[in-house]
Amino acid sequence: MKRYKCTVSYCGAAYSGWQTQLNGTSIQEQIESALSTICVREMHITGAGRTDAKVNAWGQVFHFDTDLEMKPARWRSALNGKLPPDIRIRIAEEAGRYFHARYCVRSKCYEYRINTGEYNVFSRNYAYQCPVELDIEAMKEASAVFTGTHDFTSFNSTTLREMPNQVRTVDSIDFRREGEELVISYTGKGFLRYMVRMMSAALIDAGRHKKSADEIRNMLEERSKRTDRRNAKPEGLTLKEISYYDILSMNDTLMIREWLKDDVIPDWYRIAHQTGEQPLSFVLCERRGQRVIGVLECEPGNNAKLILEEEENMDEAGELLQSLNEYLLRHEIAEKAEILIR
Repeated sequence: MKRYKCTVSYCGAAYSGWQTQLNGTSIQEQIESALSTICVREMHITGAGRTDAKVNAWGQVFHFDTDLEMKPARWRSALNGKLPPDIRIRIAEEAGRYFHARYCVRSKCYEYRINTGEYNVFSRNYAYQCPVELDIEAMKEASAVFTGTHDFTSFNSTTLREMPNQVRTVDSIDFRREGEELVISYTGKGFLRYMVRMMSAALIDAGRHKKSADEIRNMLEERSKRTDRRNAKPEGLTLKEISYYDILSMNDTLMIREWLKDDVIPDWYRIAHQTGEQPLSFVLCERRGQRVIGVLECEPGNNAKLILEEEENMDEAGELLQSLNEYLLRHEIAEKAEILIR
């Protein structure tokens, strides 16, 4: 059984969203139908996340498992031969044994595209038609309200019952001009339902001088589903790119994976300067909660060192060594790893 990772682009205009549902046609349904035809049995895929009706994607990612042997390029062409012209597999590749399209996400980038020129029938499916002048400086000022870590209860439609913790981190919000189109890029590890569209609507209001940065900040700080917010049009939104981290080894309770910038490194160990001189670093963490309990250091020419916080984790960490060493050799990082107690 092999796992394959696919990057897919689609125009969402004709679809009810990514996820299979009772009413309407979804992108997931189209891909699963094509895959099932190729494999001659019912197949299911796991996506990185959902996109809503009429929302587009350039870099949506999904994975599937199969025992049918084909090269990745062949999977790509076979799927594209069965899919409608508004859904296209851009990349197909064999994935590592621990890869998961949803759980291994490092960050996502969404773009919201606004046409501020004359109504354009050719861009109406991927850009919000807003033929008014927008004050970009006012939009940039308002965007600072959203960057960083905040409780986004006021700016998403996910219920508090479904997800009580609505704190999220927006790493950056950037603006660029492409002719008559203004593109707003949002980068972060994860976004709640309608969160990007609600932020975009608020920024458009700022650009039209309908809301100030202070008013938007007050809305955010209300942390209320009753805040006077709205959704920007779905066709302006595109899931642009998803970045992933590698899992080197994993068992039922622990995993060794790439170090992420949000990891809380234990007091007994601090990541050295963020320069090219820093040893390549990975962490040992709990699968549930992701608490970091060890660090894997890899220096060129030396064996890797898995440094643990507590001796009691030695046996479980030892279970990870075989697949860890396979990873290190395959990627020419080190010949093997040894376990040390701090």
